[in-house]
Amino acid sequence: MVKDIYESICRGEDVRANLICLKQLIADKKEKSAFAYMLAGDFRKLAALLKDKDAKIRKNAALILGELESEDVLPWLYEAYEKEKQLFVRESYLKAMEKLNFSQMLPKLKKRQKTLQEELLYAADEGKKHLQKEAAVLSRMILKYEKPKHHTFCGEKTEDVILLCNRNNRQITARQIQTGEVSMLAGGVRIQGADMQEIAKIRTWQELLFPLHGKVEREYTAEAAAQTVWNTEIMELLQSLHEEKGAFLFRIEYKGSLDERKKSEFVKKTASLLEEKSERMLINSISDYEIEIRIVESKKGGYLPFLRLYTMEDERFVYRKESIAASIAPVNAALIMQIAGDYLKENAQVLDPFCGVGTMLIERKYFRSADPLYGVDIYSEGIQKARDNTAVTRMPIHYIARDFFTFEHDYLFDELITDMPASADEAFYRTFFKKAETLLKRGAVLVLYNRQGTLLEEMCRRQNNLTILKTAVLNERQNSKVVVAKLQEA
Repeated sequence: MVKDIYESICRGEDVRANLICLKQLIADKKEKSAFAYMLAGDFRKLAALLKDKDAKIRKNAALILGELESEDVLPWLYEAYEKEKQLFVRESYLKAMEKLNFSQMLPKLKKRQKTLQEELLYAADEGKKHLQKEAAVLSRMILKYEKPKHHTFCGEKTEDVILLCNRNNRQITARQIQTGEVSMLAGGVRIQGADMQEIAKIRTWQELLFPLHGKVEREYTAEAAAQTVWNTEIMELLQSLHEEKGAFLFRIEYKGSLDERKKSEFVKKTASLLEEKSERMLINSISDYEIEIRIVESKKGGYLPFLRLYTMEDERFVYRKESIAASIAPVNAALIMQIAGDYLKENAQVLDPFCGVGTMLIERKYFRSADPLYGVDIYSEGIQKARDNTAVTRMPIHYIARDFFTFEHDYLFDELITDMPASADEAFYRTFFKKAETLLKRGAVLVLYNRQGTLLEEMCRRQNNLTILKTAVLNERQNSKVVVAKLQEA
């Protein structure tokens, strides 16, 4: 089929439609390989179409040449790019060249970038969107070979920080903050005058954001979003928090009601406008970025902007190198330790009967001294990953690949802490509690987490030898709950 379509193009038959069809066909790797083999390095007929009177023929011919990934076509593509008058076609030449080694063209591309920035300042609305698309590809191409130096975070104290955390247990994060003025938000806490070294030690927040203050443009458009961000002192804030000057690589994260297609268009356009407004002190980079500009749709109209900095090293959970599908998030494990904290004693002997990759035990050790700690799990793969994770921490935690219900030990444990299996039912719980009693001291504490709503709490209440000390909901939608219980004293 590829051969027939190409021969029709060579004969001048319905060239525009056949080029589109050919472009679609060679999206398949096998078809592209067959087409390249057929051409045998002779790209002259396709290259001749770059001079066709029909702009869409020029556009599709350029894109096809790029897909062939031959450096031989680069001079033709660049020459056509320089001569192209139709703005909507220019982006296609760049996209084609982007697939090739265009390093020799870099000085010319940088010169064009500078010219393009000036053109954008005076462009009419109908042409501006095409210039912005061209500028975006051009920026991406230059970044491939010339990346700005990455920045080093140096902000010890900051005026305004938001810590996103478990909304049902925000007070746990709030009470760990000793420096600055703390206020509660729906999804976290806000700190005026935060000590960043103190925050770095708190293990219960999920994300750290810097709110950007300024005039909010009350429209739901990319133009309004970009202007809202630019109305803030974003560059001043970035420069005050980092040692080095120079451009910052960024990406945009959008939180709002747009569907995926419209979201993609919105993000691309907003990013392009920010590059333009900042005179490329903000450079859009979807893969190697230093900062995230988070744009949140406001119920009052317009967007609220925030910064997330990837220049800040978060070393709280660096041990989590390995995981499995059912693994608990480290921040949730840390939160559970805080919830149960009043009942966890120093130097306790701790058992996790369904330890997975070891997260609960590691976070128990971080929270308060414990020794020894034992992790048991029937899945040997999980046990090996637990050992790998724990090796990073250098904690003396013992892992055993065994079914908990056949596990025996020489001495009894002070605490049982675990993320219960998702498949646990009433029969499972009955067997579990019976087995647990044989491995625990009288008065031992159980910290149990599950995602089964009220079942765990109900089964705990049915045990005559258990007293529930505390319960806490982590996530209503996921039906996740923590129960802290105590085994009856002797």
